[in-house]
Order: sequence, then structure tokens, then C-alpha cells
Amino acid sequence: MHVDIAELVREALLESGCDPNLLSNFDSHSTIALDFNDLPSIYISSQEEDIWLWSRLAEYSDNILEQRAHALLDELMSGADFIRGEQFHLSRNEGYLELKALLKPMCMNSGQNFAVALSGFFERLERFVVVMQ
Repeated sequence: MHVDIAELVREALLESGCDPNLLSNFDSHSTIALDFNDLPSIYISSQEEDIWLWSRLAEYSDNILEQRAHALLDELMSGADFIRGEQFHLSRNEGYLELKALLKPMCMNSGQNFAVALSGFFERLERFVVVMQ
């Protein structure tokens, strides 16, 4: 199933009440970034037939990771029904700790379904950011 990620993101943002004048032309062939004032950007990437939502939580630090491990694990174990396996991923990439979610196929069926996943990721990102502070 081919998904036009740019159109899906546009529909989801409009469904969520985003001002159409704030939406630029998204490119389906590259990672889409949604920038926020008080949170890290949310990136939307297409990889073959899969769509990933991800964000850079913080610069990677072994010390901070050790200090926050219990709270991070609690947050990871909360799960999310829009993610395959219902679990977020944490990974180290290019010097950052990243939060990642591989979306279930049903999230790509409509702008409304994608909006639910995007909103869910946003809410959980807020919680992970608090854990990292």
C-alpha cells in the first residue's frame, strides 16, 4: 500500500485544527519536520511501506540516562495502541537520545487516524521530555 506521506500529514494537521496558512508544502520523498516552541521537533519518515514518528529527546549522556533509567522505563512500559507492538523505542543516534514509534498500518488509512497517532505521539513526547529534565 503506497501512502503519500505529505498528503497524510497535511490532512492530519488540518483534522487537528492547524491553521492551513501555517502549512508549507511537504515533500513525500524526505523526512517531514514539525517544529514546536517548547518541545523537540517531531519527524515523520517513510521507510518502504512503514511510517516512523521520532524526536530527539536530548543530547545523549550516559550519566543522565543512568539517572533517568527508572522513569524512562516506566514511560516506555506504558505503551501506546497506535504503535506496532504497542511500545516506543529509545535509541542513541548522532549524539542524541531519540524517541521512536513505528506506526500501525491502520494509522495510514486516513488523515483522521494519522491525526490520532500524531496527537498521541505529541502527548507522550511531552511526558518523555519531563522525564529527561
